[in-house]
Amino acid sequence: MAKNKKRKGTVTKVPQVSPKKYIQTKARHLPIYACYINEEWETSKLAQIFIARRHINGNVTFAGYLTDLLGLGVKDAMYNTNLPLFEFEELIDRTGESMVECDYVLAHNLIYGAVEFALDHDVKSHKDWEIARYVLEEDTDDIPLMDLEFGIGGVPAFILDDEEDEEYSWDEDEELEDEDFLEEEMARTAQKLVYTTIDLAYEKTFPFTPDDHYQRIKDAHRQLIIREEPENEMDEEEADALEFLYYRLHELQESGGKAGIKAFRKQISDNINLYPNQPIFRNYMANSYFVVGDVVEGAKQFEQCVRDFPDYLLGRLFYAFQLTQNGQYEQAWDLIEGKSELQELLPHRKSFHPQEVYVFYAVVILCYLIGENNLEKTFPYYELILDSEDDPLRWISVTKAVDAVSRTKVDALESKYNKVIAEIVDELGVIPDINTD
Repeated sequence: MAKNKKRKGTVTKVPQVSPKKYIQTKARHLPIYACYINEEWETSKLAQIFIARRHINGNVTFAGYLTDLLGLGVKDAMYNTNLPLFEFEELIDRTGESMVECDYVLAHNLIYGAVEFALDHDVKSHKDWEIARYVLEEDTDDIPLMDLEFGIGGVPAFILDDEEDEEYSWDEDEELEDEDFLEEEMARTAQKLVYTTIDLAYEKTFPFTPDDHYQRIKDAHRQLIIREEPENEMDEEEADALEFLYYRLHELQESGGKAGIKAFRKQISDNINLYPNQPIFRNYMANSYFVVGDVVEGAKQFEQCVRDFPDYLLGRLFYAFQLTQNGQYEQAWDLIEGKSELQELLPHRKSFHPQEVYVFYAVVILCYLIGENNLEKTFPYYELILDSEDDPLRWISVTKAVDAVSRTKVDALESKYNKVIAEIVDELGVIPDINTD
C-alpha cells in the first residue's frame, strides 16, 4: 500500500479545547498574575474575588467568585480563558465595587473556607464553582491556613432543615429571575443579622437615650402613608413602556451594560418624545450611564432631570445621593432643602412610594454621618430602614447608607476594645437568635 501523504495546501486543524476543559487541565500551570477583592468585604460579609493567571502572550485566564461568608459559600462564579489584559481590567472596573489588590493566600482561604463552612451545614455552592475552583491552587498544606471567621460568631446565618433545603435546591427549569430574587433576599436577611449583631454590641458599649430628634423622626414616619401604587394613574401603554425599560435596565446591570446600551438609550429617547412629561424615562437614561461606569454623565443627566422636573422626588433624591458619593454633602442638603422629615419637604403629597421614603432616609443618613460627623442623628433613620417590611435594602443607595452607619459603629467598638469585631461580639455575648421558626 502507498504511504499516506499530506496534500499540499491542506491545513491540519488543531482540536479546540473548550474554556471549561482548559481551566480544568491547564489553568493551574499558569502563574498567578493578580488577585482582587472588594474593599468592604469584612463589613458586608460578601467577598467579590477575582483571580487572574497570566499567559505567555500577556492575556489572562481568570475566575470570579461571589463568596458569602455567612453560610452560603460561593453564591456565583464566572470564568474565562485567554482574555486580553485590558478587557480583564475593564471587567474589574465595571464591578460596581471599590476593588483592591489582595494577597492570594487571603483569597484562597476566604473562598475555600466559605465553601467548606457552607458544606458543613448542607449548603452547596453555585454549580459553576466546580469549574472555577481550578483557577485556584489546590487546597493543600502548601497554602498557609488563616484564622478567619465564617457565619456570625462561627454560627451560620441560615440553618436549613429538610423542608427549607428542598426550597434551596433549585430545579434547572425554574425561572432565573425567581432564583436571583430569592438569593438576593436571603443575602439581605443575612446582612441584617450582621447589622443586628453589631448594633447589640454597640448599644451594650455605648448606651443611647432617645432624644427629641429621635422621637420626632419616629413620630413623623408613623404619620406617613407609604404604598407601592403611584399617586397618579398613567396611560396603559406608558406604564407598559416603563415596565419594559425597567426590566431591560436590570438586564443591562446584570450583564455589565455595554452590549445593547445604544439600543436601550434609543428606546428611552423614543419614549421621551412620546411621553415628554414622564420624568421616569429621564431617570432610566441617567441610570444607563451609571451602568457602564460613566458617573460624570450619569450625574449630569440626573441634574438635568431635577431642573426639568423639580417635583419629581426620586430624581432629586438620586441626584442628592450621587452628590454624597462625590463628597458634596452641603449640595446634597440643599437639594432636599435641609429637611430631615419627608413630609416637610413635600407637604402637599398625600402618600409616598417606599423607595422615596428610604432613599430620602439614606441621603439624610449620609449627610449627618459623613457631612456633619454626627452618628447619633442617624439612629432613627437607620432603625426605620432595618425595621421596615418593605425590604429597603434592595436599593443600593439605602444599603450603602446603612453600611456606613454599621462601619462607623464597628470602628468605634474596635477602637474602644482594641480588638476585631468578631472577638468583641464573642466577648460581649451579643449574637442574636437566628432561629426563625
